[in-house]
Amino acid sequence: MTEVKIVEDCTASAETAFAYVNDYRNLPRFISEIHEFTPVTDQVEGVGATFDGIIKLGPATLHSRIQVVRWEEHAAIAVKSIKGFEIESTFLFHDKGEATCTVDAIVEYRVPGGIAGRVLGKTIEPFVKLAVKHSTHNLTTQIAEFHASRQS
Repeated sequence: MTEVKIVEDCTASAETAFAYVNDYRNLPRFISEIHEFTPVTDQVEGVGATFDGIIKLGPATLHSRIQVVRWEEHAAIAVKSIKGFEIESTFLFHDKGEATCTVDAIVEYRVPGGIAGRVLGKTIEPFVKLAVKHSTHNLTTQIAEFHASRQS
């Protein structure tokens, strides 16, 4: 598996950051490469919630069904693909006070074996790194705005 990890401080509490990421409808707002993200279960949060997603990375369009595999209120959300493109994403929220936290965004992915897999891996790797960095920046900016709106 290839891992990309970005750590960024955020002007919001870990509780607020968690609440923003926990709402699946916000995902396409901060990850612009996601073109569709739809729940396939009635449960939309917590371990077991399952979603279908379509992500576009450069010239590649990838389909995955992901499931929440870790959910620790105000601390962590992790998803893992159970069908399609193999990906694991984890968001960790580290409280640093009432209005500050650190967000770790960790994305791990695996491409299929063989020549086609190696070509796909080389094609999407720079896009994945850029997407994770861009998404983390978008996320922390949007969380700060969400936090400010909750304070009003």
